[in-house]
Amino acid sequence: MTTRLLTVLLLCLPMTLVAEPNAKDQIVDLPGYAFKYSVTTTASKETIWQLWYDVENWKSFDERLIYSYLEDGYEFENGAIGYLKGKGTPSRTKFELKNIQSGVSFEEELKLPLYQTVLLKRYFEPSEDSTTTFTHEVVFQGSLAWLFTLFLEGPFKGDIILVMNKMRELAESKQDSDQDSKNL
Repeated sequence: MTTRLLTVLLLCLPMTLVAEPNAKDQIVDLPGYAFKYSVTTTASKETIWQLWYDVENWKSFDERLIYSYLEDGYEFENGAIGYLKGKGTPSRTKFELKNIQSGVSFEEELKLPLYQTVLLKRYFEPSEDSTTTFTHEVVFQGSLAWLFTLFLEGPFKGDIILVMNKMRELAESKQDSDQDSKNL
């Protein structure tokens, strides 16, 4: 387990160096061991939701993933169990989907060593114009949350910026191509 944790730490470290420097200023620290990052896009909520819903293609916007999938027999539903594997990690990470409100929000609970979890909340923020604001919130949970936050918060913050911006680009591109298809 120690090797696995060390591997995760070492793999995440370069992500903090790649993220846009000003984007880190837009990350909002929340009470406890949590933070969130929001991105505004011209893509619709439906387009963003399709990207979240398609678990097997999360790697299209999270380039660090080798794979992600739900176990056989599960759909994108509360209690669904799945796995993901990051590049260079020695093993896959189990997750469970929770609190799904179709088209609105969902949570992904990652199981970490030493009975710790990371809760990833994804949802839409209210918008007063025709844009869509989507948010990714990270919450470290467990008796050692303070320790996991100490080591993983920086890498997670760097990674979340890259993933969310890639997701925005993908969603806008997808929406543009869908719009072009309708116009033909």
